[in-house]
Amino acid sequence: MRCKVLLLALTVVVACGAGPFRGGFIGRSAAPAPAPAPVAPLQTAVVAQPRQAEIAQILFKGADGMNINWDVVSIGDFASAPLVSPGLQNFATARSYRLKLSNIPNRPNLTLYPTLTINAVTPRTKAYLDHNAIPVKFTDADFDQVQSGNFVTKVIFLPSAQFQNLALVGGVDTIVNTQLPAGTDPIAEAQNRGAILAVVQIGNKDLSLQGSSFNPSTISAIPYNKSRFPASTLRLSEPRPTAPSRPNSRPSRFRNNRKR
Repeated sequence: MRCKVLLLALTVVVACGAGPFRGGFIGRSAAPAPAPAPVAPLQTAVVAQPRQAEIAQILFKGADGMNINWDVVSIGDFASAPLVSPGLQNFATARSYRLKLSNIPNRPNLTLYPTLTINAVTPRTKAYLDHNAIPVKFTDADFDQVQSGNFVTKVIFLPSAQFQNLALVGGVDTIVNTQLPAGTDPIAEAQNRGAILAVVQIGNKDLSLQGSSFNPSTISAIPYNKSRFPASTLRLSEPRPTAPSRPNSRPSRFRNNRKR
């Protein structure tokens, strides 16, 4: 009888364990708990700084000895010190300027007032503009076209790799509307080939006549949807309507199975 009692007590001890349950896993040791994810450091608020005007350097070439003036105090005064071609001058980007060309070689009675529009700096053009001047060249062909009553548009652009040739590797190219087929937009053509740096427009309007005016705030040779002006000056484009999806004309095999 005593043996049966001892055997029963031993069975109870083995079934219940040698001591009270103190947590953890029974049988297998618990896997180590994963380390807590690191807490992201607090980021200080970034205060937007006002955008500073960027400067591009213009290299005026051609018509050696020609005088170039631009506005300084008021619109239409052309009160700058005359720059003799060839010469360098700094201009703020994303702006239009009216120039005065005088003392043109072999054209003593000709004075022209072209518009120079300098595009804003973009990631595509920044490296070039940090190290180079934009070449703006006036040629006898340009003057001949203007004196014949034609309107001349010259687009200076940085060509993409596929449009560069051996003579212009790393350099700029120029498109002139008078050298393109009739009806071709030189600005759109330059935009398709690379990044526009500047646009020059020349006509025969004489701003020295009384009543002539020029409002630079309304002049923009580069349309907003083709330019790289700061985002604050761009209009948001409207979303394009999407074409309605066509229903699947092919019968579903599941639908056929139901009919069967």
